[in-house]
Amino acid sequence: MAQAPEQVPAAAQVPVQAPAPAKVEEIEEVTDVKVVDPTLDPLRYPIIDRAVNLMTARTTRPRALVIVVDHRTHKAFTDDIWHNYFGLDGGNLRIGLGVRFGIIDGLDVGVYRLNDAGLDRYDLYEFDVKCRPLYQERFQIDLAIRAGLAWYSQKDADDAVRVFLQLLVSRTFWNRLTVGAGFLFHPDSGGENKSNLDTEYSMAVPFLAEVRILPWLAWNVELAVNVAGYGEAYPAWASSVKFITNRHTFALVLSNTQYIGADGIVANSWRGFHNLIVGFAITREVQF
Repeated sequence: MAQAPEQVPAAAQVPVQAPAPAKVEEIEEVTDVKVVDPTLDPLRYPIIDRAVNLMTARTTRPRALVIVVDHRTHKAFTDDIWHNYFGLDGGNLRIGLGVRFGIIDGLDVGVYRLNDAGLDRYDLYEFDVKCRPLYQERFQIDLAIRAGLAWYSQKDADDAVRVFLQLLVSRTFWNRLTVGAGFLFHPDSGGENKSNLDTEYSMAVPFLAEVRILPWLAWNVELAVNVAGYGEAYPAWASSVKFITNRHTFALVLSNTQYIGADGIVANSWRGFHNLIVGFAITREVQF
């Protein structure tokens, strides 16, 4: 007869212990990763320091050279559109060529040349420095002071040199909208109808806005209102559609003034809405 298996006393049973839980490493606090908005990504797009003719308080990227080419017609774009091709080959064109160089963050210098659009009186050279002591990241606004020399190179008369000053304020909202204002002063302003009997100096208050519709597309509008000194009938204004690619901009311009230098935008314009002109502006940024 088979015997029953021998019973093991409960006290003699070896308890099976559950494995100790693995030690969990403490994870440091996770910080939010800042995503760069492509509209302001400095690695993809240029720093745009102007609307059309008017500058914002932004300064050129350090160790970057910005090349500027401006073109404005003289005849109204509605005057014999097809023969003059919207005024682009109608004569008395105004051409501007310039460069800006960023020395350090918040400080740049520039040289700009304008012809006299067929009047053959003088060539204008502007030499300026722009300093931004206040910047939006800390002070909620960008504020810059631009000071320069205007050299009038004349063929049949002595050259003239004048000092001009500008106070520029701007702010960007939601990385999509930039607005600006300020104060402009020039001791010897220019104008197509200005004579030696007119007041030499001009002061103006500028307003500008830039809407970044897409990372590669912006719309700009600006207005400079003469408040003292010599000024013509209508505030100088301009608007542009700006196409933006890698370190490059191309803008199609509609405006009521050919006078796009520091001496011209302070003195209003004689052109009303019936005599608007067109043009284009190109900037190219080269990083060193």
